[in-house]
Amino acid sequence: MTTLSNQFNVNSTYLKKTCIDFDIPIPKNGYWSKLQHGKKVEKPLLKGDINIVIELNLVKEAKNKVILKVPKRLIKPDKLVTIAKKDLASKNISHRYKAKGMVTTSKEVIDITVTQKLVSRALIFMDIFIKLARKRGFTIWFKGYYGTVISIHGIDAPIYLREKNKRVIVRDNGHWKETELVPIGELVFKKDNYPRREWQDSKTKLLENKIPAILDYLEEQAIQEKAEEIQRKKRREVQRQKQKIEDELKQLRKNEIEKFNIFYEDSNRYQKAEQLRNFIDAKRVYAIKTNTLDESLVNWIKWANGKADWLDPLISYEDLILGDYESFK
Repeated sequence: MTTLSNQFNVNSTYLKKTCIDFDIPIPKNGYWSKLQHGKKVEKPLLKGDINIVIELNLVKEAKNKVILKVPKRLIKPDKLVTIAKKDLASKNISHRYKAKGMVTTSKEVIDITVTQKLVSRALIFMDIFIKLARKRGFTIWFKGYYGTVISIHGIDAPIYLREKNKRVIVRDNGHWKETELVPIGELVFKKDNYPRREWQDSKTKLLENKIPAILDYLEEQAIQEKAEEIQRKKRREVQRQKQKIEDELKQLRKNEIEKFNIFYEDSNRYQKAEQLRNFIDAKRVYAIKTNTLDESLVNWIKWANGKADWLDPLISYEDLILGDYESFK
């Protein structure tokens, strides 16, 4: 990605997003390092229509690079920043974060915790950050427990702005030391989910001037997570299809066993019905032979043949008293 972005003079994030949009596999982290050291790497194959033509608006991407100018005061601030400004103006100094002299925004207001001296600068930072994020199509909103989040390509990341603190010794009696956190007048911007990352003022560059790089990083992380999410969905779908096939096979076997059991039972019923008929015929023959075939036996033979027909699965005679065999059993 780095080689191609330099070759075409575009941001590598743009190329990654294009690959994600068209389901083109991207090397995972550490791919080139493993390849260089002769380690085994996984290289997925292209799928779908490999003859599709993807047109990249390279010139436009290159020209749209942001030249950042940091104002000294708020100019037409974003509505979220306006709300934060009013909210901070109404706040008393808090010790919530164990650092003296801090003020912090309320719930569902962009997450800022600084001393009064840094309120103006913090608001300017967030105004620039939000405006540039919106230009890129990102969304800033509030999500329950997480507080302020930035949504990039459907991936949410909690963010907040703090004044940096350092721990200082306020009392030392030789046996133990009492310390406290003290604000030091430097801003820190944090991404508060995995992988966690923070940016802060440095000797050569203020945090405000790092906003384009911060947004680049956040977008690259979102694209990487989106790619991993797509792969996870594919794996889940493969597993779901595999499980579906296994379940269908289990159901097929179950149905086959049920059909066989019915077949086996019908076979036994037929044999028993034939056995009954043989007995009935034998009794009738014996009665004729011994001249004992009276009306009572004739009625019994009729009744017995009905029961044999009731048991026989080929006939399935419905008995007036017992009903059909399936209901009876």
